[in-house]
Amino acid sequence: MRGMSDVEISWVRGDDILGNPPWDEFVGRAGSIFQDSGFLLTWWRDSAAKNPSSEFLAATFTDSGEIIGVCAFELNNGTLSFAGGHDVVDYMGPVAAEGREEAVADAVARLVFDELRWERAHLAGLPSGGPLTQALTDAFRRRAPHTAVEVYDQAPRITSAPDGYLGLLNSKRRGEMLRKRKRLVDEIGPVEVTASTPDTWSGALEQLLAWKAAATPAMRDFVTEYGDFVRGLLTELAPRNAAHVMELRTRDRAVASAIVLTHRRTRYLYNMSYDMATVSASSTGLAPGVVLVSHLAENTLGEGLVFDFLKGAQDYKVRLGGVPEDLVALLVNS
Repeated sequence: MRGMSDVEISWVRGDDILGNPPWDEFVGRAGSIFQDSGFLLTWWRDSAAKNPSSEFLAATFTDSGEIIGVCAFELNNGTLSFAGGHDVVDYMGPVAAEGREEAVADAVARLVFDELRWERAHLAGLPSGGPLTQALTDAFRRRAPHTAVEVYDQAPRITSAPDGYLGLLNSKRRGEMLRKRKRLVDEIGPVEVTASTPDTWSGALEQLLAWKAAATPAMRDFVTEYGDFVRGLLTELAPRNAAHVMELRTRDRAVASAIVLTHRRTRYLYNMSYDMATVSASSTGLAPGVVLVSHLAENTLGEGLVFDFLKGAQDYKVRLGGVPEDLVALLVNS
């Protein structure tokens, strides 16, 4: 095993490192969409505008000149966090090359405890089952035995479907899903799932945000707070085919839509909404949003990709086959 202490740490204040080929090439091989520079830069521009006193810190970890890990942080009023706000970013924290998790975790701990100055660390966004999360926990507890690990949410996902998506569901849930699909078609006619194009994503996104804002006061507040961030995110990622607005459409209109992010071999269900008027006009309990998500999961798994519902273990995600995994935060006081 190569020595952990031999890993070189390079870190900077500010976001200049993002967008450089080494960061994106590494994340393209090993990370998630949430460590992609396009995502992080969009989030940071929005966050910095709302919190001008915050600082962005970015680090790379190299061994013999080869990048084996990257990590981005936010430092705000003495609190150190992995870059990414809890309301709009699901997975946060470092990225490590396969097999180098312990070395990267050790380097992250050296950076956090020896070089950065903070009063409290709240390092969230870590999937509990990942080898890097365990390595980080061990590395932090070696430096600070009082480090706490807190479960604060869950993220359901489906990693594979050898017998097809519907084969994952038990007979009760499979029957329930097929009935929802049939009921929708019987009432509003044939539907199809369509993906946005460079010419259509903006209009499709505005429809989704309008539906969301009309759903509840809390959703209206969310759209007011983060609508421009979501627009900026699609502006950044849609031209790269890393983001689409997927719609469930009849012949002449959409009845549900979802933002789907794609990175490596995973599709992420980032946000979803549906036409309340269609639901309200029915006496049979239509569920266009659930039907759309079921088709998205089925299509994704049929292509051999992972379908990630992202955080929030709502009942519909589990009923559609999602297997929840805890998301944890490391908590340390200086």
